[in-house]
Amino acid sequence: MQPRLLALLLICAVPMASAQSIYSWKDANGRVHYSDSPPPDAQTRKLRDMPITPPSTATRGQAPAQETYVEKEQAFRKRRAEAAEAEEKARREEVQEQNRQQMCNGLRQQLAGLESGQRIARFADNGERVFMDDNERAAEIEKTRGYIDKNCK
Repeated sequence: MQPRLLALLLICAVPMASAQSIYSWKDANGRVHYSDSPPPDAQTRKLRDMPITPPSTATRGQAPAQETYVEKEQAFRKRRAEAAEAEEKARREEVQEQNRQQMCNGLRQQLAGLESGQRIARFADNGERVFMDDNERAAEIEKTRGYIDKNCK
């Protein structure tokens, strides 16, 4: 029973100890002054007891110690959106890389066909088959090698 009584007294005493009084008085010139301690020679009037509060973090220019739930939710949504954006970017890059690899494989096969020495035919604008001569084949080989060197590293 004694520890409970002592704890109750301490709990009740803490707010009283942290309370601060505000006093008002007039000086010899008739000006009104306000203070937390009265002057010894003047008649004062006690206005009210004010609890002592530590200065707020906003007045010191610091961020609050804890975020509100709204701020936490906004930060979570922002992180989630950034993660989704990064994932989408990675997926697009992967698709581009696959397309580039397919194009490079096709160019390498075309180059192998051109260098094989077989007769290669193309279709003219009128739909007729036209066979490539050696000069056209050499130009096409050079053009295909240039594409491979430029795009397929």
